[in-house]
Amino acid sequence: MPEHLPGPAPAGISRNHDIRPSRIAVRVVAILLAPIALVLMVGGGQLLLLGGSPYYMVAGLLIAAAVLLLWRGDRRGAWIYGAMLGATLIWALWESGGDLWALAPRIVGPAILGLLLLLSPVRRGYGARPIHGGWFIGGGLLTLLLFAGGAWLLQPIATDNAVALPAAAPPTEWRQWGNGAGGDRFASAAQLTPANVARLQPAWSFETGAKPRPGGAGALAFEATPIKVGNRLFLCSPHNVIFALDATTGRQLWRFDPHTKDMGHAFANCRGVAYHAFADSAAPCGKRIYSATIDARLIAVDARTGARCRDFGRDGEVSLTDGIGNYSSVLYYVTSTPVVSGNVVVTGSYGLDGQKMDQPSGVVRGYDLASGEPVWAFDPADPERGTPQARYAPGTPNMWSVASSDERLGLVYLPFGVATPDFFGGRRSPGAERFSNAIVAVDNRTGRPRWTFQTVHHDLWDYDVASQPVLTDVRVGDRMIPALVSISKTGQSFVLDRATGRPLSPVVEKPVPQGAAPGDWTAPTQPFSVGMPAFGARALTEATMWGLTPIDQLWCRIAFRKLRYDGAFTPPRQDWSIQYPGSAGGVNWGSISIDRQRRIMIVNSTNMPTLNHLISAKEVRALGLAPMGTPGQSPSLERFRLGVPQTGAPYGAQNHMFLSPLGVPCIQPPFGTLSAVDLDSRKLLWSKPIGMADSMGPMGIPSRLPFTIGLPTLGGSITTASGLTFIASTPDRRLRAIETATGRLLWQTMLPASANATPMTYVGDDGRQYVVIAAGGSAALASNERNVLVAYALPQISRR
Repeated sequence: MPEHLPGPAPAGISRNHDIRPSRIAVRVVAILLAPIALVLMVGGGQLLLLGGSPYYMVAGLLIAAAVLLLWRGDRRGAWIYGAMLGATLIWALWESGGDLWALAPRIVGPAILGLLLLLSPVRRGYGARPIHGGWFIGGGLLTLLLFAGGAWLLQPIATDNAVALPAAAPPTEWRQWGNGAGGDRFASAAQLTPANVARLQPAWSFETGAKPRPGGAGALAFEATPIKVGNRLFLCSPHNVIFALDATTGRQLWRFDPHTKDMGHAFANCRGVAYHAFADSAAPCGKRIYSATIDARLIAVDARTGARCRDFGRDGEVSLTDGIGNYSSVLYYVTSTPVVSGNVVVTGSYGLDGQKMDQPSGVVRGYDLASGEPVWAFDPADPERGTPQARYAPGTPNMWSVASSDERLGLVYLPFGVATPDFFGGRRSPGAERFSNAIVAVDNRTGRPRWTFQTVHHDLWDYDVASQPVLTDVRVGDRMIPALVSISKTGQSFVLDRATGRPLSPVVEKPVPQGAAPGDWTAPTQPFSVGMPAFGARALTEATMWGLTPIDQLWCRIAFRKLRYDGAFTPPRQDWSIQYPGSAGGVNWGSISIDRQRRIMIVNSTNMPTLNHLISAKEVRALGLAPMGTPGQSPSLERFRLGVPQTGAPYGAQNHMFLSPLGVPCIQPPFGTLSAVDLDSRKLLWSKPIGMADSMGPMGIPSRLPFTIGLPTLGGSITTASGLTFIASTPDRRLRAIETATGRLLWQTMLPASANATPMTYVGDDGRQYVVIAAGGSAALASNERNVLVAYALPQISRR
């Protein structure tokens, strides 16, 4: 190759003087490419030996060849790099199927590096002519950029296509947590429509003032969904302070502080309160608000004044620790709303996962609405007795989520989690085996079980039934049958006859991976709902591994090949394995919503695997792990990242998110989706990512990219008669209005904090329809942002 640029040098400029900076420039590019080539060759070779894709090693070899030639100033180096770009595009399209987020880490990084070779000083350094390497690379880059950019720009843009509906009487109330004892979260309000919802604006806001206390819970979770009775909203703060607000102005009417104790708690949370009106509703405490607290009390206050109902229990409260035994308060408390059914108020309990074998009993109890006397108890260790006991056996599954009620059938539907200690089941009792991960229908007068449906057998993955069972009617043949729909963390959708528990949509037992840790066992089969869509449960392959660059994607692919993954229900052992869906789901406590008029079920789900690893008791001690409440144990996030002790079991456990070295998920987007299912056909109508990319990025640094990527969801949705779905649930601080029939985004707004809560809606005394959401940040990240309740409505029409 010539040692100078072709053509005469410009007047007054020496050729050697012109060559030196250009040669330096091209060698700088070669130096930048060299370590990338090395990583791709070494990592790609390792991946190939593990049975993975040969692309990375081949790409590394090609880049290495380009580096050597570019260092010598040989334009063939640019040609080789350009050829690598073209081959990368073909491979990326073949492997990703054209998915934009899957394409990004495969092509964007190489394309950006290719741009360096087009810089004028660099091109002079390798002697490029217009028809040689520069144009070759430029053509490859232009193809990549046109494809990627065009794909972004050509995403379908929906036009207004509102559905004409019969008029619906606007509701003035939202009396239960799920706007009905069946929890379908449907509002017959129709003032807000697809045509006008984009005009929503803030109407008022209210701050609870909740802040972490010295020595108390390190993370506050403002996940409350208010209820509305008359023109009053009732809600609770993470510390169970109850507020009554004017529903049209947000003005505080009264405040009741139960002075809860949260010393040593990992987090404080109150998802809502319950309401009941007696026949003599005008009497003092004739209308009551019930709240179950983070220090295990059930409290009743007057809905009018906020004063204690002194005739309820002892001085207006009942201790939920009666019969539980002598446990640290951090192992037994309540986070979810109690439920009124028949003449009782029903509540379960929450216990931190993975602490010890004999954690407190998961007994669920019904208390007399007027007196607070215990009427019945459903104890998984002794389910047929029904009557309250002096002591309940420990180590049984609990109901930490929200129950549903069918007053006509006289049934309460209890969603149970897994018996402690979550990731080891070798010593569970028969009652724990029977009722873990089950929906149990109990008589609301006696507490005795009518039927049980188990969603997971012998759970080793913390696959609680976290979502409230939702009551609706489904079509079977030419009949409409009262049904219950439950979607668990596994993402499976079960449709059951709510009178009998019999599946109304086919459920089959399928063989699942075997081979539990010594001393444990695995169920040979697990129930799969083949008649309904599944959520957050796509199959994982090496090709679905992700990252921001080819380098961290390669890291994730190598990790995937090294980790044990046999598909759904891969059992945890003492080697690292992949659990998918992860222990957060699937679908969590936000549950689902159902549009009664269109017969559409709305589901928000998370698509994030976790990594599981059992550790020996010796390793548990070496890490300093002990059950929460043990002196010296701090309830910090760092402590939980070390693992859980599972004291009394042969193993502790460690669980982590599956992240790349840059701190982004190793699974390709979307990480969260919003989906719609036709309840008559049982078919998926649409499924779309929910959540913007601007809030996430490498090492936790926001990317500010204005694209929808799909983020993990926590919280739920609501639907309205006018065809709207409202949902927040993602960590990007947005509340959205979506057209229920199509999934089209109609409106979104930024909230003062992320909202891991379910919204609600109602028509106030002023005739305006309001949408209300609690925003308080992430408890998992202990962000402890302002706890703000925000209301939105259409602009007021001035009257003159």
